[in-house]
Amino acid sequence: MKNVIITGANSGLGFETAKKIAKDQEFRVILACRNAEKAEAARNAIAKETGNENVGFMILDTSLLSSVRAFAENYIAKYGTVDVLINNAGISSMRDSGTTAEGFEVVFATNYLGHFLLTQLLLPRLSANGRVINVTSDMHNPPGGIEWKGVEYLAHEAMDDRKRYSYSKLCAIYLTHKLDEMLKEKGSAITVNSFNPGFMATTNFSGGHADKMRALAVKTTMPERYGELETSSDALAQIATQAQFSGISGAYFDRSTNTKKSSELSYSKENQEELWKKSLAYCGLDGAGE
Repeated sequence: MKNVIITGANSGLGFETAKKIAKDQEFRVILACRNAEKAEAARNAIAKETGNENVGFMILDTSLLSSVRAFAENYIAKYGTVDVLINNAGISSMRDSGTTAEGFEVVFATNYLGHFLLTQLLLPRLSANGRVINVTSDMHNPPGGIEWKGVEYLAHEAMDDRKRYSYSKLCAIYLTHKLDEMLKEKGSAITVNSFNPGFMATTNFSGGHADKMRALAVKTTMPERYGELETSSDALAQIATQAQFSGISGAYFDRSTNTKKSSELSYSKENQEELWKKSLAYCGLDGAGE
């Protein structure tokens, strides 16, 4: 049986993707969520609909490195190995602000840094043909673009920056590119990719059904940014599990199983290196894995 971890899987994209993957009894799906009550309800709903009793949940708050470490330790003790890691959990800069108890800007910590540490801790436990998928956003390149201001700024000074969500999703792509490069250098068959689900109006993250006017505006004026939950979750499930994607790594999947180039800024080697080194330091790590 193959083990799949999906962070932020009690609703939206994570939930729908977990449900699709769980339809195949070959997979054990672990919902990694910060709210136990919501996670248990999601777990029960998925198990009931799919008939797969190998659906579980574990507590994980990606905004806190201490929670990430506890999750990784508990997961390894219980399951040992990982076949697929989907780094999906995320928060919006429109509704969340401030710093975490550990001193990091909360969007940067939740959307990026926690997933960086989780990936590092689980990397030695990934199967030989394991897959890592970082859920990003086309907003890594927002209208008008963004200017790289350095990792220290993003981690500690960006509390009032309206584009901090965009920065966090750019960081997710940097993680994909840097980790892909390192794995290839080692001759590893582990793949790591980025996935953009698009703006999905039906999820809680995007405001749900209460924000129909905004959804219509995006769908009409920026169709290249609009995504359907059903389509995106189906694509993500396929990329995570199907054989034809086993040899693809370092790619940016755009709201489907099709790939395209991400923003020009997302290919900056200098920024990738800065982010990687600073992230290791923030997490108290000396190198890939621990």
